[in-house]
Amino acid sequence: MENRLTAAQVLDPKTTPMVVAIVQARMSSTRLPGKVLAEVAGRPMLWHVVNRVSRARWIKRVIVATSENPADDSIARFCAQEGIACSRGSETDVLDRYYQAAREYSADVVVRITADCPLIDPVVVDRVVQSFFDKGCDYISNALHYTYPDGLDTEVFSFAALRQAWQEATRASEREHVTPYLRAGKFRIANVENDVKISRPLRWTVDEPSDLDFVRRVFAAFSGKKDFGMEDVLDYLNMNPTIQELNSSITANQGYLRSLYDEAGSGPAPPRPLEKSQSWLRRSQKVIPGGAQTFSKGHTQYVEGVAPLFLERGKGCRVWDVDGNEYIDFVQGLLPNLLGYAHEGVNAAVARQLSEGHSFSLPHPLEVELAERLTRLVPCAEMVRFGKNGSDATSGAVRAARAFTRRDHIACCGYHGWQDWYIGSTTRNAGVPGAVQALTHSFPYNDAGALEKLLEQQPGQFAAVIMEPVNFTAPHPGYLQQVKELSQKHGALLIFDEICSGFHFGLGGAQKRYNVIPDMACFGKAMGNGFPIACVAGRRDVMKTFEDIFFSFTFGGEVASMAAAMTVLDVLETTDALARMEAQGRVLQDGFNTLAKLAGLSDRLVCVGHSTWSLIKFRDADGKDSLLLRSLVSQELVKRGVLSLVTHNLTAAHDHVAVQQALEVYAAVFKTAAGWLEDPDPARFLEGKMIQPVFRVR
Repeated sequence: MENRLTAAQVLDPKTTPMVVAIVQARMSSTRLPGKVLAEVAGRPMLWHVVNRVSRARWIKRVIVATSENPADDSIARFCAQEGIACSRGSETDVLDRYYQAAREYSADVVVRITADCPLIDPVVVDRVVQSFFDKGCDYISNALHYTYPDGLDTEVFSFAALRQAWQEATRASEREHVTPYLRAGKFRIANVENDVKISRPLRWTVDEPSDLDFVRRVFAAFSGKKDFGMEDVLDYLNMNPTIQELNSSITANQGYLRSLYDEAGSGPAPPRPLEKSQSWLRRSQKVIPGGAQTFSKGHTQYVEGVAPLFLERGKGCRVWDVDGNEYIDFVQGLLPNLLGYAHEGVNAAVARQLSEGHSFSLPHPLEVELAERLTRLVPCAEMVRFGKNGSDATSGAVRAARAFTRRDHIACCGYHGWQDWYIGSTTRNAGVPGAVQALTHSFPYNDAGALEKLLEQQPGQFAAVIMEPVNFTAPHPGYLQQVKELSQKHGALLIFDEICSGFHFGLGGAQKRYNVIPDMACFGKAMGNGFPIACVAGRRDVMKTFEDIFFSFTFGGEVASMAAAMTVLDVLETTDALARMEAQGRVLQDGFNTLAKLAGLSDRLVCVGHSTWSLIKFRDADGKDSLLLRSLVSQELVKRGVLSLVTHNLTAAHDHVAVQQALEVYAAVFKTAAGWLEDPDPARFLEGKMIQPVFRVR
């Protein structure tokens, strides 16, 4: 049944649906018992929630749904004293409690609010309800990915959908937390985005003593003003930023994650059929050295015998192997698929260009248009040259720096590709002449003193300092500016390798995020959503050097990939793709670390880095890198349908459903791994050869 309403129907009380807000409340909070009746500005917190929700124009009635546990008698008494409708039901089957309350009060549409959100904004509630009717969905929320502060959560769903969930949901977490079944892909769902840009996660819910302290201070600041809303609080926090720090370190949704962990099974998952993968590997090894074109995609990067070796197709955030097994993919081709596999807009743009030709005998206007666009978006870009791989871009930038400065030595930090100038400085240096190896010198990240010492060892000889401006560790305050100043002091050009950070960290890359502008920067990977394109961008006088050095190849001007890049930029500039990636990545990263802690593995498993590109660290009992633990976890992840190396390479296609499914898998895998690590010989649980590292960079 469609939920769309015409303007006339909205205004007609005979046809307007019964929209009932049900406030979920209990006294037995694990971390802050009795919080719902805790005093806030002279009133119980629950009073503020009910009072604020009742001011929403769409809400016809507010019901408090509590349990039949005697501990919640105080909530029932409070409601009776205040004249608030109260429905009581199961303590653990909260889905049943909601269904019975909604049926009792003849709800057509249910608005779910929790009693730990005293700053709930009636304007936000109305917007979510209105969107529910406008979009004609079964379920809508402003918290499928967070663009609003945590604590303004509003979920709206039809009674019909609630009834179906009540009838069909079987898992304990689905019954306890009411809406997981509604969000699991069986219903038409949507998310409401915040029009107000919020630069960081904000926590306005109450689950810990520090949360209650924060809320009390906010209410005290608005003493006497009952109708303050989200934007008022945001303005207050902008003027008083230390207030938000009171509870900023707390992870959201810990109760739900605890439920996932408690109901997760343990033990090895059954193997998947992989006969076709094994057959293709045997054929490949006869004709392809290593069996793959890229080390990180080879069979040695997974536990042999349990993981797929060849993929056949992909769509969005999911892939299917040659045996037909489906996986949620957190590798995403080693980071390029920013929008996910087979993005319709990107593919359509490429198809149009292919129909008109794509490798021409002279330059194509699209080369100019893309270069012009990049000069507008990337702070350092005054001119641009294109390549196909990240290694093209970094090697071109290094060659240009050497020509511009007439120097030979390079200082590097991070991973910069396969070309001799860089790879000679790693353990994969076979075939690189010693004279070339001697010209590249690595330095550690976030250590300006180490870079200064390196540059001083051979004064006047460094052509460039090339570095990843950010990887899985954020730069210390002032660090990137120090690197820039040291480079300038020693006459070296500063090159930011943004092959990974570019576009994942915003349209202007890390240089815009951290406001440090290099002389040149390299971009690639996500630029074409999987189509091969990279570029060097930089200041005009340096880039003019490309007219003299030899940076020229047949496919440098291939325009089908440029058409892909233009469409990627369209999506990033006109949609919330990056915000969704950050939000879902944060849920995944926080969930990973919380589940690891619940399993007693927080010292062995930790997820660090930026939410769109995070790193999983596997440690042994001594805190050192553990290939055994990595292999055990990888083995069980892939058997449960999650394809992963050591990073979460988020895309705009990793939606709420995929992230929740991944967290369910993590819960089972961590519970299993925790048991295995207690065994005297955990290696005996490996079902194939252990993972073999390529080499360590970061």
